[in-house]
Amino acid sequence: MTKNVVFRKGLVIGLIILFIGSSVAYSTTNLLKDKNNSGYDNLVNFSDNVFPKFEFDEGKKTNLCSQTSSFNGYTLFSPGISTTTYLINNDCEVLYTWDSDFFPGHSVYLLENGNLLRASHLGLHPTFFSGGMGGGVQEIDLNNTIVWNFIYSDTYYLSHHDIEPLPNGNVLMIAWEYKTKEEAIAKGRNPDLIMLGQLWPDHIIEVEPTGPSSGDIVWEWHVWDHLIQDYDSSKDNYGDVADHPELIDINFGLSNCDWLHSNSIDYNEELDQILISVRNFNEIWVIDHSTTIEEAAGHSGGNSGKGGDILYRWGNPSAYRAGATSEQKFFFQHDARWINPGCPG
Repeated sequence: MTKNVVFRKGLVIGLIILFIGSSVAYSTTNLLKDKNNSGYDNLVNFSDNVFPKFEFDEGKKTNLCSQTSSFNGYTLFSPGISTTTYLINNDCEVLYTWDSDFFPGHSVYLLENGNLLRASHLGLHPTFFSGGMGGGVQEIDLNNTIVWNFIYSDTYYLSHHDIEPLPNGNVLMIAWEYKTKEEAIAKGRNPDLIMLGQLWPDHIIEVEPTGPSSGDIVWEWHVWDHLIQDYDSSKDNYGDVADHPELIDINFGLSNCDWLHSNSIDYNEELDQILISVRNFNEIWVIDHSTTIEEAAGHSGGNSGKGGDILYRWGNPSAYRAGATSEQKFFFQHDARWINPGCPG
């Protein structure tokens, strides 16, 4: 069944679910939404009884949940200024915790084997300075052993905000890449929109774990390969922005270094497509994941035949000259998600 998507406040947009809220304070995932909570009295379990329930005294209860407004199930969250990740039930009892050396990088997921996949915030960076900074991802097992610690941080790139575990065991990561003022101008960026002599377009990588601290980048997609502009006619990507909604106007939006500030990523296995929430454009984008790395950098190939160009975008038609500002629907949205088959939408 094809996944549908819905705006949680009630606006159906066809392909995406969005929750507008703070991703800075904590990351939460509500799990195992069993209508009667049957079968989970003694186990917190995705499969094969991997997750035994742990008992805690009254002093371990928190004020993070409400019986009257919560789904039946369990909530996984990682406070933004803590190195601990918690799993709690609707009685606000702490069922399990995982420990890390790092604060969270704004996303955390429970894998089917019971391990935790958690984005890492490595701290201050010599190049990048913006909300959502990360730098790595960790997988932590039920014994609180870190079984994978992958770092994606360099002078010229840094992972940020969200990650997405894939069915094949790989992980998608959002990241910034550093571009100089000269590189931005060569792509048609208006110099007046370049802050501090730099620009940080987003890119996505798919990492295949290969060892305790290593991984291979087996797929990648870069915004930098899909730009258009009508500011400088001497540049190769000069064109009519309104005629090319599949491309990204390098002169639209804010003049921040963190030009796009993509804050979430999700994957649809059936369609083999990726959903991105692009906060500073007030849009969501869908791109093709079935491409090769070479096709993802171009405009043809993959299941869609469109390479790495945008397949679908929604939320702010002025971003591609298809409507007025008054027609904008999203305002700095967070956490765009495909709706799972069988869930209401």
